[in-house]
Parts: sequence; structure tokens; C-alpha cells
Amino acid sequence: MSPQSKGRKRGKSGARGSRNRAPRPAEVVARVAQDAFRQLESTSDVLDAEQYVSGLLGTWWGRPESPADPEVLLGEGIVAYAARRPRAGAVGLLRAIAVLGTAQQREQAAAAADALTAGGTDGPAWVQDLGTERVTAAWEYGDVFGDATGVLLVVERAGARHGVVVLVDHTLGGMVTDALITDEPDEVLDDLRGDTGTPDPRAITTDAAAALLVPAFEATDTTARAGAGPEVDEEFAASRALVLARVQLLPAPPPAPRVVGLDAAARTAAVDDFLGSAEARDLPPGARGCAELLVEFGEVVDPARPLRVGPGLIDRFLDAILNDETPNDGTLDEGPELSDEELDALPATLRAWAEWAGRRSGLPEEAMAELREAVDDMACAIGRPGDPEPLAGDVADAFLAGLDLDELGPQDLVEVLERRMFAIPAVGARIGEEEFPFLDPSDPDDRGMFIEGEHPEFHEALADPDPEPVDGVNPRLHITMHEIIANQLWDDEPKEVWQAARRLSAAGHDRHDVLHAIGEVLARHLHGALTGSGAFDAARYAEEIDGLGRAEDARVVVPMRRKR
Repeated sequence: MSPQSKGRKRGKSGARGSRNRAPRPAEVVARVAQDAFRQLESTSDVLDAEQYVSGLLGTWWGRPESPADPEVLLGEGIVAYAARRPRAGAVGLLRAIAVLGTAQQREQAAAAADALTAGGTDGPAWVQDLGTERVTAAWEYGDVFGDATGVLLVVERAGARHGVVVLVDHTLGGMVTDALITDEPDEVLDDLRGDTGTPDPRAITTDAAAALLVPAFEATDTTARAGAGPEVDEEFAASRALVLARVQLLPAPPPAPRVVGLDAAARTAAVDDFLGSAEARDLPPGARGCAELLVEFGEVVDPARPLRVGPGLIDRFLDAILNDETPNDGTLDEGPELSDEELDALPATLRAWAEWAGRRSGLPEEAMAELREAVDDMACAIGRPGDPEPLAGDVADAFLAGLDLDELGPQDLVEVLERRMFAIPAVGARIGEEEFPFLDPSDPDDRGMFIEGEHPEFHEALADPDPEPVDGVNPRLHITMHEIIANQLWDDEPKEVWQAARRLSAAGHDRHDVLHAIGEVLARHLHGALTGSGAFDAARYAEEIDGLGRAEDARVVVPMRRKR
């Protein structure tokens, strides 16, 4: 479950930039602090105040420390600035940083707040509740494969309850990749219990929660300090300081026991056990090398459970060995190189490994079915360097939308994809200055956006509600003609449109000219309907399209340019 919908909204924080030059650090500090003073003086809710300050501290979390450490330049700079401002918002900011900041910031902020208070400056009313919170319950949940573990901490303070949700990704060496605060811990718990795809959450001790979360946060922060850019959710940085402060309420965990991985003999035994299993029968040459890599990867990424299997772990494995996308937690230096024999054996080995490791782990049948489907999708997408980029699953689904796949044979699927990808050959578009990286080709509106993106020469004119012709072409009519043809190709109705397109393409004409040849015929037949001088005759239109590209009429014309 993704509990983002239960998360609190934060107030905006950050510095306003100068119009004419980059502001100096002291100016940034002053502007950020003054904005914070106003925000914290206007709120009466202590959790809102903490979330605001957490978001502020998160704006520079994870950034490289050179040429200056932002925690010192900005974080400690804001503390020093607030220490000189005798106003309620300054005291509130300092008290919040004394809870949420780095160790150095907490010490400096607490001393500065005490000094302002001793001088007669009181903080906002919510300040009195800071530091009175305590964790009263902890729940653990996760997917059945062990790819990730979530923890829900229930926190009580001043007669109110809130929750902390943390996700630990075991395919990234046990790093925290997502964290948030929720006002509704009971609803989150109910949602988790209602999720039929995962085991029910179980209550754990605060000691057990600390043993998982403290090293997981340290792993994320270590990766961030190394400048590796941890793979965290986009909201993580803003929530991190507050969530970490709640984790620090837990008992200090004992030193983590050293995990002893498999020795060479145990690794060889695991590979031999797999290759001797019924699941691995008749695997092609190269399977041993693939199995050795799977064992090695599992031991490096999840050393406590080196032979476990899950869709997330297999996905990371393929990224490492095929795309050189090694985990950014520093556990792997670079992806190993596969021989041609191993690459040929990889799809079959992955499927067999999933069956063997899943059975060995005792996965229930529902999980095994999910694992088989996920691994099969990944195995089908494996290709050699230089092969055409395979369609991502969601893209392929979009191009096959609306079809009963059970009634289509392999050749039918190839033909459908060829036809629809001729109509809409990509899923991204740029319209003016705006990028649309994924448009759904099965959505007629998105198809229209893609076609508009194919015609940058019309973008400026189309921004006008009543565009002028461009080189004698009515832009809106031209785009509309293209949309009609794309829809006809997508639906294969009339069939003569795709048949003509294939004939013209086989004769050596490019897609652009083919569409314009069909468009010229379409424009003639639509003219009567558009001008009110006659109805559109679908049969005559199909008959004329059927003549395109044949030996007796192999002309291709490009106009589709009817003046308005």
C-alpha cells in the first residue's frame, strides 16, 4: 500500500530569488528565516509547524557538501540569524530546529532559544508541546517476497495522535526510500489490513522498530553524503527530518550483528542445488554462469537472505547486469559482463530460478503466480546490445488496448502493433515549450496531442483561437485530417486505409508522404460535408483509398492543404 493519501500537506517554504542576480548566502538565509518567522507565527498546530520546518531543512538535504556544506552555510546560518531576532517566530523556528536539525544545529538552536526566552521573548503557543511526544505502538508490514518492509509508528502528544510511515527497500541494501507523516494512523492501519495483496501488518516492539529503522536511515544518509543520489521518493527530503526525529524517540538499538555471507562452498552448493532441481531441467548452456550471478547479487544486496526471490530483486538484478545500473548504496562497483552463452540462457534461467527459489522460500500459490508473471515480463524484454528497444509493459498494453488478446495469434499481434505504431510511432511529444514524455496512444485526445507535436511549424498558429494559414495551410484542418487518419488506422476501419499505407510504404514512400497521400483523398471526400454541399460517402472513400499505391496509380501527393 502507498499511504501517500494519508499524508499531511505542508506549508510552503523556501527563498525567493533575485530577478537580477544570484542572491548571496546571507540574503538567502535572511529571506528564508523571515518567511519562516511569519509562517510559524501564523500557525497554531504544532505538527503543522514541525512539517514546515522539516520541509525547510529538506530543501538542501542530500546535496553535495562542496564547495560549502549547506547544513553549515544555510542550516547553522539560519540558526545564527534567528538567534539575533527577538520575535515569537524566531523562538519557534529555533525550538523546532532543536528537535529536527543536525546534532550541531540542535545544540546551537536550543541555546539560542533559551537566550531569547531569558531575554523576554516568548515563542508561539505550540512550542510548549514540542518534545512531549512519545511512540506508543509500532506495526510492521511488507510484501510477501521481502522486497520491502514498511513500518507504522503511532505517536501520542498533547492528547492527539499522529503516525509515521517508513518504507525500507531491501533491494537497495535496506535503505529508507519513502517516509511521511499522517494524521490518521488508524485509517492507514485499516487500509493495510484491507490490502489483499500483502500479509496483514503485525505489531512489533519499539526495540524491533529501532533495529530496522535506525540503520536504514543511516544507509540512506550515508549514500546521500557520498553524493550518490539515493533513490528516494520525491517527497522524502521534505519529510525526512521530522520522521527521523520520531525514529530517534525509539530505544537506541544494539549494534547490528555482523551478517556472515555464504562462503565459496555454500555458493557452489546453492548453484548445484538449483541446477539439479526439476525446475532447472533442460536449461541451455550458460545457465550455471547466470545462477552464479544470481547468488552473488542476492548475497551483496540482501546478505541476510541471499537466496530469496522477488520481482523487485530480479528487476534490480537485471538492471545491474544488463544496464550497468548498479545499486547506488555502494554495495556493487559495477555490473558483471555476460558472455553470449549466458545472455542466451538468461531468460530461461530467470524463469527456472523464480520457480526454484519461490518453492524453496515457501511462497503461497498466489505469490508464485504474481512472481511468474512479473519474471516472464522481464525475461521477454531481455535483448542484446543493439536490438530495438523493447516496449515497456504499460506502453505495449496501451497499443493493444481494446483487443481480446485470447482471440489473436502471434502474427495478429505483430500486425496490430505495426499498424497502430504506424499511426502513432511514439508515446512522447513536445508542444511549444512543454514536454509530454508519455501520452497514451489508446486515448484519442492523447493521439491528437502527439499529432500536434509532430507539426511544430503550426504550434505558434495553433495557440491563436483563430489561426491564420501557414504557407497556405489551415493548421487546425491539417491536424484534424491527420487525427482522422490516425483513428482510422488505430481502429482498422476502413481496412483499405492500412492496406494502402502498407502498399505505399513497400513502394519506398516514407510515413509522412503516405499519410499525406491518404489525407488528400480524405480531404476531397470530406469537402462536401465540411461545406454543406454533400454527404460523406464512406463506400466511395474506401474505394478510392483502395486504389492508392497500386500499379495503375502509384502516385503519392503531399498536399492536404485546403484553404479556408
